[in-house]
Amino acid sequence: MRVLFVTTNWGSHYYHLVPLIWAMRASGHEVYVSSEPGFTETVVRSGAIAVPASRDVDRAELMKRVPANQPDWPEAAPEGVSGEEWRGGWRDVSRRAFPMFVSLAENLADDVLRQTRALRPDLIVYEPTSFVAPLVGAATGIPAVRHVLGVDVVYMARNLVPPVLRPLAERLGVGDVDVLGLATIDNCPPSMQLPSKVDRIRTRFVPYNGSGAMPDWLFEPPARRRIGVSWGLCASDRGRGFLVPELLKALSDLDAEIVVTLSSADRKNLGEGRLPEKVRVVESLPLNLLMPSCDVMLHQSGISTMLTALSYGVPQLVVPQMPDELMESRPLVAAGAGIAVAPESGLDTFAERTAELLAVPSYREAAGGLREEMRRQPAPTETVKELEAFVRTGAPRRPAASN
Repeated sequence: MRVLFVTTNWGSHYYHLVPLIWAMRASGHEVYVSSEPGFTETVVRSGAIAVPASRDVDRAELMKRVPANQPDWPEAAPEGVSGEEWRGGWRDVSRRAFPMFVSLAENLADDVLRQTRALRPDLIVYEPTSFVAPLVGAATGIPAVRHVLGVDVVYMARNLVPPVLRPLAERLGVGDVDVLGLATIDNCPPSMQLPSKVDRIRTRFVPYNGSGAMPDWLFEPPARRRIGVSWGLCASDRGRGFLVPELLKALSDLDAEIVVTLSSADRKNLGEGRLPEKVRVVESLPLNLLMPSCDVMLHQSGISTMLTALSYGVPQLVVPQMPDELMESRPLVAAGAGIAVAPESGLDTFAERTAELLAVPSYREAAGGLREEMRRQPAPTETVKELEAFVRTGAPRRPAASN
């Protein structure tokens, strides 16, 4: 079987696909990854074969071109969003973000169509914001399945996006296409997933946070309890406040070691001021190397960080600022495995809630329960078998019901 993966050039999106790519290749299938040229090194470092588009697309420029007022953008809140949230800013965010992804699809459509016709894959797998993939699949008659990134926040856009995509669909000679694809590969713990009506193919979340080397200090047990702090791969790029300095001030009086892992860009945002001795700052350390030694993880509520922490049973303090982060943090909090704190809460609140996570055993117990739930999901190698059946029959292979 030959498979074409289609991804945007955000590591936080692509990294969810990598375990399935590994499983595909280990099962003897040909795998190619379509993205922009500037993402080629990331793809190659993951062990995959990159198929670059003809040029990179400037997302900031695309966002500037998106009209502030999209025609016919619904006033009523979509499923999963309250009316208060929708009116309070989520509507404005969504009518800029989703049309931006549509514009990205328009820019990449000719390249992805050319690649697909040349490679003639049996299957297309895409991350949820690569709207070009299901359109190209429809245009070429190749089945396209979506791989969600944990909590399925894009499901809310299933009725918002097709009207904006219609001009591109017509250019490719197809009608309205379901952006959810023919099936959904789901790596979210079932108890945390939002209700959705999709043909679901379960897969286990396997942490991949980029390639890297294990530093010597991680071989030694921490002298004190360890708090991890991360700000994700693209949080600052999305215009959110960089709150790591405030978090470090809040944690300064706790009896714990603090390890901060940041991108090189965000390391510069931290400044050159002197940090307390108990704070260690590292650049681009894969989180799955750090997480097993952490007692608590603080982060911006990115789903990759959240699921990586849960895969090691680590409770979390999250600071959501964007609508998708708020939707992703709710199941974590509802499960009792973490605490969400508003960014404007202040230093005392950050400190008090982190201390609570360290002191109250129920948070770690709940995180451990989610870890076990994740481990019960089918391994990516089993997911490959379902996808093989999907290509053969048009429907996923389903295991026999147990008595």
